Amino acid sequence: MHINFNFHGSTYKAGLAKQGENKIVVLFNDDSLEKQFGTSLPFYVENKSVGFNTLNRSHSELYALNSTISKAISEQCKDLL
Repeated sequence: MHINFNFHGSTYKAGLAKQGENKIVVLFNDDSLEKQFGTSLPFYVENKSVGFNTLNRSHSELYALNSTISKAISEQCKDLL
């Protein structure tokens, strides 16, 4: 399964892998995102909404990316919720 999302004016496509009952891993396939954020980001599903852990709240770019991706998952992958 894949999602499309916009981040800083560019459109990206990422893969999704479900792990267990309520965990989703987003897998990047873009060099610039991988250099800045790593190859994947974890998300979780709780009460039919997608959430993420804010390990470093001061990293506003990471927070913005996580917010964008969680919204894209909620809109494009309703069957995972």
